[in-house]
Amino acid sequence: MPKAPFILLVNPWITDFAAYDLWAKPVGLLLLASLLRDAGCGVAFLDCLQRRDRRTLQHPEVIAGCNRKYGTGKYPKVSIDKPQAYAEMPRNYYRHGIHAETLTWELKSIPKPDLIWITSVMTYWYPGVQQSIAIIREIFPDVPIWLGGIYAQLCSSHASKTSGADQVITDAMDRLPERIEFQTGFAVRNKDKWNSLVTAPYPALDLSPEFDYAPILASRGCLYSCPYCASKKLQPKWERRGENAIFEEIVKWHKEYGIQDFAFYDDALLLSAETSLKPALDRVCRDGLHVRFHTPNALHIRALSLEWSSLLYRSGFTTIRLGLETSRADKQKEWGGKVDTAMFFTAMQNLTTAGFCGSQIGVYLLAGLPGQTPDDVQDAIDLVRTAGAEPHLAEYSPVPGTPMWGEAVASSNYGLDFDPLYHNNSFFACRRADFTYQDLVALKKLAREARMANLSKIGESLLSSE
Repeated sequence: MPKAPFILLVNPWITDFAAYDLWAKPVGLLLLASLLRDAGCGVAFLDCLQRRDRRTLQHPEVIAGCNRKYGTGKYPKVSIDKPQAYAEMPRNYYRHGIHAETLTWELKSIPKPDLIWITSVMTYWYPGVQQSIAIIREIFPDVPIWLGGIYAQLCSSHASKTSGADQVITDAMDRLPERIEFQTGFAVRNKDKWNSLVTAPYPALDLSPEFDYAPILASRGCLYSCPYCASKKLQPKWERRGENAIFEEIVKWHKEYGIQDFAFYDDALLLSAETSLKPALDRVCRDGLHVRFHTPNALHIRALSLEWSSLLYRSGFTTIRLGLETSRADKQKEWGGKVDTAMFFTAMQNLTTAGFCGSQIGVYLLAGLPGQTPDDVQDAIDLVRTAGAEPHLAEYSPVPGTPMWGEAVASSNYGLDFDPLYHNNSFFACRRADFTYQDLVALKKLAREARMANLSKIGESLLSSE
């Protein structure tokens, strides 16, 4: 029988104008690591997005990041040349994460792997993938490199032609053991665990060199099919983990590693969760676990009854994000029919009655979609501000394979279907005469001012109550 293969998993650099670690662990890659380890393979994990690497922070080229509350923060970064596609952008461009010399040193410090597997996230971060693979190839020129992740799935042709990887992996999880066996000759012994989130082991967070918070997946997939979103394309199967699995994973990371902050990565955390997440959170309350939960992917507003809101507050939810998207009734129906304005105000009342304050409640509003006007976005910002919450603009990023993709391509003067760099929401490739880049910048400023005004109002209220 062939010896167990040694597989190196790599989280590549981010290349962008700005990047922030908002509880952004590569949970898919770490889940893959746990499955490979359980299968009998040797596994190593190399994270190019470490924030506290000593060698990186001592390098004169590096602009240091910073640490913020609850485990979040800015990555260290190095200024690099802008791609030609961004020549007109009046901003500097960076490679975020460890220095290239650190990556080389870390690669040289491990045994030669039998296979290297690199992930990818945003389609427009592909230069970071290319640069990571180029350095890996220098150190291990004859080791096969596989590329997976979101960019690989959404732009597989572009990735195959330009990434430098030997293979671009787009298979469903349950097909991966077969590919591993074909590549390495090693018989994967846990094939039954690869076909479902329910049967898979916990992500191998213990392999992460920086472990300040833990991502949690209580479910995978989404019940909705919003026209701008690729969730259904990336995860067509909807499944939810059980009460025991959710609770026991929280307990494991909290008690064995001292983790206090947990970020739910679910696309639909509260939907159909009465027999899974709900009793798990009840147990968190009963056992008196001193933890904090965060929801960077947004909660479905329609699910926020007073009962759910009270449970979230009692169990330690600290950062609440809601997906309102727009205040226009016709767009609410057109963009998925998940929410209306009345639901939003009811949810706000339930959350504040439960004990949440406005500075804990952020509301995502879409900006820059085809057919949307700046006035639409400004009206939504004003509505959120009136409700006492904090508006956060989610600038539109055109996503291949979504129902809105064709409309985005038709409305843009840039080559969206040619170069994924144009998918960057900061670039705003769907700008028009009636919704300009300057309009988007002004709306982002308006949203920031609304958040600052809300913080100031809360501060005044606290002072007056003393």
